[in-house]
Amino acid sequence: MSIGPLQTGQTVSVSRTVTEDDIEAFAELSFDRNPVHFDEDFASETIFGKRIAHGMIGASLISGALTKLMGKGNVWLSASIKFEKPIYIGDELTCTLTVSDINQRGVASLDIEVKNARKEVLISGDVQSMRFTSDS
Repeated sequence: MSIGPLQTGQTVSVSRTVTEDDIEAFAELSFDRNPVHFDEDFASETIFGKRIAHGMIGASLISGALTKLMGKGNVWLSASIKFEKPIYIGDELTCTLTVSDINQRGVASLDIEVKNARKEVLISGDVQSMRFTSDS
């Protein structure tokens, strides 16, 4: 099955609520067992005031949004990501990608926004991606 051509201005979103299981699974994968993610007493003494999720959990939603937009035959080429605010356990995240440009080689530049349910921007930036197959 093939998907249609990308167009500038096109958007896609994916959503997920961050859970305790996500924190544990990401720590297992990344070896990041920073106490700000696991120790409530430690985290309460930080600028965050309580435990936070790994920022890359929110950024990982970019992959799902890219696949939803471009089909399974896509690859990241580069990304610039800014972590604006912390992600808390229980936050419902929505990652929205907006196509800002498509060059002659078919490389798409997309603006990134990851927001919580309060519509606060937690992560912003841009990603470049291209399809390597017409299958979706």
